[in-house]
Parts: sequence; structure tokens; C-alpha cells
Amino acid sequence: MATSAAQTGLRHRSIGFWESLALSVEAMGPLLGALSVAPLIAISAGFSAPFMVLVCGIAMFIVALTIGRFARRLPSAASIYSYVSHGLGERAGFLSTWLSFMYYVLFVPQLMLAFGLYAHSGMNYVFGIDIAWWIWALFAGAIALTLSLVGIRLSTRIDLGLAIIADLVLLIASIALVVSAPHLSLGSLSPTHAGGGFTGLSLAIASGVLIYLGFEQSFTLGEEVKDPHGNVPKAIYVALISIGAVLLFATFAMVSAFGSHGMAALTAANTNDGTPWWAALHRVGLGTGWRDALSLVIMTSVLGNMIASHNAVVRIQYGMGRAKALPSAFGRTGSRQTPYFAICVQIGISVLVTLIMGLAWNTTKAFGFLGFTNGLAGAIAFILVLLAAMLYFTKVEPEKGLVRNLVIPGVGIAILIPAVYTAFYPNPGAPLKWAPYVILGWTLLGGIYLLARDRRAGVVDVDYAFAEIGEAPPADAAAPAGPAVPAGSFVTEPA
Repeated sequence: MATSAAQTGLRHRSIGFWESLALSVEAMGPLLGALSVAPLIAISAGFSAPFMVLVCGIAMFIVALTIGRFARRLPSAASIYSYVSHGLGERAGFLSTWLSFMYYVLFVPQLMLAFGLYAHSGMNYVFGIDIAWWIWALFAGAIALTLSLVGIRLSTRIDLGLAIIADLVLLIASIALVVSAPHLSLGSLSPTHAGGGFTGLSLAIASGVLIYLGFEQSFTLGEEVKDPHGNVPKAIYVALISIGAVLLFATFAMVSAFGSHGMAALTAANTNDGTPWWAALHRVGLGTGWRDALSLVIMTSVLGNMIASHNAVVRIQYGMGRAKALPSAFGRTGSRQTPYFAICVQIGISVLVTLIMGLAWNTTKAFGFLGFTNGLAGAIAFILVLLAAMLYFTKVEPEKGLVRNLVIPGVGIAILIPAVYTAFYPNPGAPLKWAPYVILGWTLLGGIYLLARDRRAGVVDVDYAFAEIGEAPPADAAAPAGPAVPAGSFVTEPA
């Protein structure tokens, strides 16, 4: 019976550390982060953009340490849903995961928009091939759909190859910019050059979170990766530290090419070309071959980014479907042991959002709005994870002390809170000013769904959602008599 159940789950222990690392690295998408997200940080924080990348990196490392602690104590394929549920209760866990869907679900169409943007401009610039952006976007979606249906092993191995190529090209291009910059200055590593002052620095945090977003996504592979309690945290730490260092250096190289007095030119170049990197290469005297190389490699990098992000979100949906926190169809797997229903639904949503937003606005504006929204939603979700950790580990690991259980996650929360505050005040301008209300509306929908679910649900076993098949009873199993609740289970009482 256990064997039959296992065959209906994900492919057990089919990948190792390197595949897990590839998912986190490609989900971060360093080349896209450098070309499209780092400029958004510079527009808000000015010449101090590298400083903000460093500060946000500290906050993300605190989140990574927290996720690593959770991963060692909770079921092998746990997620934000499980983490927050154990600290703040199942309803808070559900709503935090519903919020995380905000950036996981929307991250895929954001990347489809990016692929359409860069494929259209890159192929046109390098080869003179003019194909509409939305055709390229649909092409990328079809590749992600096919690979995710085939299986995680092939997807992550392709991601690994694409990540190595993209990271090497980005690092070489960044070194070339720094070496060729006429007036190199370390002043960008301090907050004193932020044109918008505290407000500019705070607004930059949302984009700063976005540039790192994805490092944590290998936690969704716990059922499929070998030694999940060791390989998953290790993959998260290695991805964050290594790619974070590359992103910091790339941002430093970008602003160094323009200089402390060239931020207006950087903003104008980003508006005109979709990225200031082409102008940066020209300003320091690097030839068109550099742009050709980046234009082609960014396409493969974004494609790998999208494949990784798509694989991560469908596994969260799969786990919640297994626990009946989402419709049970999300918890189904096919003959290749892939969550086919979640995969198809996610691709369908991504195509709709991509076409509606991209055609209603334009690819650059839609990408910027989704990026700001995703960064803000990610900041809120990470704050909830850190808050849950403070409560959970104070109870289960009091011997670790106040510094580890309270002070360190508190520092992470303190860094992330300004991103939430400045999203509302002062007004960041259209279309970014609509992002908080989109998040509030989405959270309200989640609350309505939660109330409807609670009226008909009995036990929601969070541990079962992300445990190996056979480790825990099904989520709809009968609850034991009396007030006792199974360990790791959360009873949802009728509203």
C-alpha cells in the first residue's frame, strides 16, 4: 500500500545537491536581476544602489538562516505554508502562502514578459529578426510547460547549464565595466548618495528583495532531493552568497559606468532601452560585441529563471492540494510523477496575465509593475516567516538564546518594514501606487476562500502537505475522538 501511494507522489530522491542549487540560482535569475532589477534600485536609491543591494542581501541571509532552521526541524518538503503555520497557526500560514502566491504565481508571467522583451529586442538587434514579443513569451511558456511535465531532473539539469553560462557572462561583463570606468569610486557602497534620501532607500528595498527573490525556492524540492535536511539548506546558502556577491558587483559596475552625477542619464537610458547596460557599455568605450553577447545570453538566462520558478510554485500548490488547503486536484500527479494539474493551471494563469498586462500596457511597464508588486509581497511574506520563527523557536529551542531566536530575525524584520511603509506613503506614483491595493485585494480574496474552506473542512494536516507520502495520514483522515489533535495537525473550526 505504501509503495502504491509513493508512486502517486513526486519522484522520490531523484535529484541531488547540484540540481537543488541550480533551482535556487536560476530562480534568482542574476543576469535578469542585473539588467532589469538593479536599474530599478538605482532609480530609487541613486548612486547608493550597491549599498541597498548589500543591505537587502543581509536581510535575505537572515531569512535564509531562518528557512534553514525550519528545514532542519519540519517535514522534508516544507514551505512557507508549513513554517508560518507552526509559528503563527494554520490560518496565518495559509494566508501567508496565499500572499506568497502573489509573487510565485506572478513571477512566472513577469519572466514571460521579460523573455518577450529581451528576445524581441535581442534577435532584432543581433540578427535583424523581428518577431512580436508575445510570440516569444508564448514560446517560453511552452518550453516551461513541456519540461515541467517531463520531470524535475531534466529541468534542473538544464537550469544548471544555463546558470553557469549566464553567471560567467555577467561576471566578465561587470569586470570589463569596472576596469573601463573612468572615475571609479567606492562611494556607492554608502547610503550618502541616495538622491531620494530615506524615502528613496526605502523604495529601493522592494526592488532589492526582488533581485534576490528565488534563492529560497529549492525548499520546494524536499520530497525529490537526496538528503533534504542537508542539501536544501546548503543549496539555499550557497545560492544566496555566491549569486548575491555577483549581483552586488554587477550593480557596482553599472553605477560606476555612469558615475555619481550620471543617475539621470541612467534613468533615461533605462526608459529608452529597457536597461541602462547598453548605454553603460557605450559610455566606457566597450564595443557592440559586448551587447551582442548579453542580448543573446539574457534570453537563455530568463528562460532558465522561468523554468525554475514555475517548478517551484507548482510544488507548493501540489503540497497544499494534498493537504486539502487548496482543491485536491492540485495534489495529483501523473504517470511521470509530476503535478500535472498544478502545472497546467499555473501556465494558463501565466499566459493570461502576460497577454493582458503586456498588451494593455507595454512589456517594460508591465514588468516594472509586476516586479514592484512581487518584491513588496515577498517582503511581507518574509516578515511573516521571521515573526513565525521568533515565536516557534523561542518555544522549541529556548536553549539557542535571545540573540538567535529574537534579535537576528528582528533585524531582518526591521530592514524589510520600510519597503512596506513606503509602498503606501509617500505615493510612489502610477502604476506602482496600485501595487499595495492589488496585494490587499488578493489577501481579501484569500480570507474569503479561507472562511469558505473552514466551513466545510475538518483537519488540515500541514505536515502531511509537505511530508513524504506515507509519513503522515491523509489530511482528510478522521480526527481522533476528544479534544486531542494529531501532532503537526491544525484543526480548522467552522467560522
